[in-house]
Amino acid sequence: MRRLMPSMPRRLTSGLFNTTQVVGGSLGLAVLTTLAASRTGRLLADGTPPLSATAGGYRPAFTVVTGIAATALALAALVLRERRA
Repeated sequence: MRRLMPSMPRRLTSGLFNTTQVVGGSLGLAVLTTLAASRTGRLLADGTPPLSATAGGYRPAFTVVTGIAATALALAALVLRERRA
C-alpha cells in the first residue's frame, strides 16, 4: 500500500486505507441486503412460502458476491504476479 502513495505520511496512508475498507464493506453489505430484501419481497408477493422466499432472496446476492470475488481474484492474479528479471 505504501508504494501506491509514497508522498503521504504513513499514518495518513494507513488511516485512509482502513477507512476505505470499512466504508466499502458497509456499502457493499447495504447493497447486497437491499438486493436480497427486494427479491424476497417479490417472491412473498407472488405467494412463495416464507422460508423458500428468504432462500430465494439470498440467491442473487450470493451470485453477485461470487462474481465480485472471482473478478477480484482474477485482477489480483494479473496485478500481483511475480515479475521475472
